[in-house]
Amino acid sequence: MSESMVLRFQAMALDNESSVTALLRMAKAIAIKLNLANVSEWIDNELNGYKDTKVPDYRIVIGQLRAVHPMHGLIEAPVADSKFEKRLSTVHIMSSIGELESISPKSVMTFPISTQYAHALQSSQPEFLRFSLVRIVGNTKLVNVGEQVRNRLLSWSLELEQQGILGENLQFSQQDKSRAPMTTNNFNFNGTVNNSGVMGSDNHDFKQQNTLQVTAGDFEALKDRLESLGFATEDVQELKTILDNEPVNAKTEGVLPKVYTWLGKAGMRVLDAGLDKAAPLAIEAISKYLGS
Repeated sequence: MSESMVLRFQAMALDNESSVTALLRMAKAIAIKLNLANVSEWIDNELNGYKDTKVPDYRIVIGQLRAVHPMHGLIEAPVADSKFEKRLSTVHIMSSIGELESISPKSVMTFPISTQYAHALQSSQPEFLRFSLVRIVGNTKLVNVGEQVRNRLLSWSLELEQQGILGENLQFSQQDKSRAPMTTNNFNFNGTVNNSGVMGSDNHDFKQQNTLQVTAGDFEALKDRLESLGFATEDVQELKTILDNEPVNAKTEGVLPKVYTWLGKAGMRVLDAGLDKAAPLAIEAISKYLGS
């Protein structure tokens, strides 16, 4: 009798020489055969990277905040407020497992803070240097993401075995399929998705197409767009006051600095992994409102 699919999968999970990418591919085959859509979706996110969706808690890490000096490279970028520094340094790792596994043990990953937000932050926070800002994450934290995925898959394989779901000859019976959902009840593949402690923890869905709904002079559409990006209602109202002092179709150079200053203040309350997308999309939406 050939080795069952689940036991072979379990052996791979126990073998550190087996890549997590290969393990996920085997897991996907099992999940699809067992009609476990939620598990399959999680596996797809791990294989392809997280796009417009929340990342699991094991993918949220604290990096080192650095400024990019044109002559001296990465330099320290101290922040007086430790709580704000922690939030600014928080990174949501959205890369695929394959990309993380390909990184050299001595390498790090660099996560830039959007140019628009960095400039706004630097204009409103005098302690910041006028350079690009990045977060640096070391290899140990990147490796841990893969280890967390491997551990979850191993736990799942053990649950499958305990339920007698083995997949002999790469096939699962109808009884296996009916029992399979029980194997996912005792643990959460995603971990805790409630990203507590991170500004803007809703981690909103930033879809580019929504920006097209904002038209010149339509502040309600702009308000809806900004709130969907995580900006608070009171911050949006403050922006309205700023914009009301300028003609709707004005393209004077005086408008943009005011918007950047507002973004620097309001952005500190929506700071999360979506920040890199939120800042440029906010600027784009405001530009459409102004008819630029």
